[in-house]
Amino acid sequence: MAIFSPLASRRKSRRVAEVTQQLIVFRLLDVGFALPIRAVQKVIPGDKIYGAPGGGGVSLTLYQERELIVIDVEHRIFRGTPSKDSFKDISHQAEEAPTDTAPVQHYLLIVQSSSGQLVGLPIVEPPTLQRVPSSAFAPLSASYLSEGNLRCVSALIKRNNDQPPLFLLNPDQLVQSDLALPPA
Repeated sequence: MAIFSPLASRRKSRRVAEVTQQLIVFRLLDVGFALPIRAVQKVIPGDKIYGAPGGGGVSLTLYQERELIVIDVEHRIFRGTPSKDSFKDISHQAEEAPTDTAPVQHYLLIVQSSSGQLVGLPIVEPPTLQRVPSSAFAPLSASYLSEGNLRCVSALIKRNNDQPPLFLLNPDQLVQSDLALPPA
């Protein structure tokens, strides 16, 4: 027969559950980014990406027998030209890879905007699913948003002291045309 312990009951009553958000976390150029899990429809192994290499940061791939726009996420977020390790190399690695080595694996995050538009974001490393307490979210200063080199960011996520912060991306801004975003 179990003995009722008032001490255990008091411990449970003091414990307050903190609200958490589930995020898909990935790295670009050694910077951590996150998307709300509700915005990521799927993560798939990267397939062939078609279009002009380095041509405006937008190409196509086939996903579920439909055309899917693939956005050079580094170009879109960092307000600049793609780096040598980014989208151009991912999209055309099969053509450039020597036949005796296996091509580098990459992934495609299928992101859906609030209006239902789907786009693919190519990333090199597999993303992770993380739960982050709501108290870790902080707004970015207006001066950083206007002067910084990042676009499509809506908040800063301050994690434990030993971990670098993450930038929360706005999925609606990610799928917008480059022309609709603030200038560099």
